[in-house]
Amino acid sequence: MEKLNDLFGYDSLAFFGKVNASISHELKNVMAIISETAGLLSDLSEMAQAGTPIGADMLTSSTESIIEEIQRGFTTIRQMNRFAHSVDIPAASIDLMEILDLVRNLSGYLSFAGKINLHTGQGASPIVLTSPFILQTIVYQAVVLNFQNAGPGAQLDISVQPRDDSSWRILFNGFTVKEFEVFPDDRIQQMAESIGVFIHWERAADRLEISVPVSAQGLAELQVSP
Repeated sequence: MEKLNDLFGYDSLAFFGKVNASISHELKNVMAIISETAGLLSDLSEMAQAGTPIGADMLTSSTESIIEEIQRGFTTIRQMNRFAHSVDIPAASIDLMEILDLVRNLSGYLSFAGKINLHTGQGASPIVLTSPFILQTIVYQAVVLNFQNAGPGAQLDISVQPRDDSSWRILFNGFTVKEFEVFPDDRIQQMAESIGVFIHWERAADRLEISVPVSAQGLAELQVSP
C-alpha cells in the first residue's frame, strides 16, 4: 500500500485549489449581490434626503436581500472550513455520510452542478477508519464527472449500504458506461488502492459502487486523535 503522504502531492494540491476556486467564486457572487443592493440603498437614501417619498417595502426588500446573502456567505465559509480541515490528519474515524454531505455541498458551487440526493440505510452509522481527504477526493471526482455529462438539471442518487461486516459501499445510481470508461483514471485508482477502496461499475444496475473498508490495513498507525 502506497504511503498516504506520497499522495498529498501536486494532484491533491490541484484538487484542493480547484475546490477552493469554486468556493471563492460563490463568495464573489455573494459579495456582488450585497454590493449591488448596498448601492441601491445608497440611491434610496439620497432620494429620501432630496425629499422623494420612499416606500418602506423597498427598504425592507433590500435589507432582507442583504441579510439573505450574508447567511449564504456564512454557510459557504462553514463548508470551506470543513473542507480545509479535512487535511488536518492523514487518517481518522469518520461517518461516511459526513463526507458525502460535504461533497454534496462543495459540488453545489459548480456552475454545471445538478442535485444530489443522499440516502442511508437502517441500522448502524457507516463509520470507517480512512483518509477523509483522499476519500472525498475520489467521491468528488465521481460526482463532477456525472454532472459534466448529465448537465445542471440532473439528479444523482447516492446511498450508503453495508457490504459485509468489514466494508461499506457507496452507490451512485445512474452512473453510465460512458463515465466509467474514464473513471477512475490512474491517479484516482492509485488513491483508492492506497486506502483499500474498490471502485466497481455494476452494469446490470447501471451504477457505480465505491467499496470502503471499515478499517483499511496500515491506516491505524496514521490515526491521530483530534
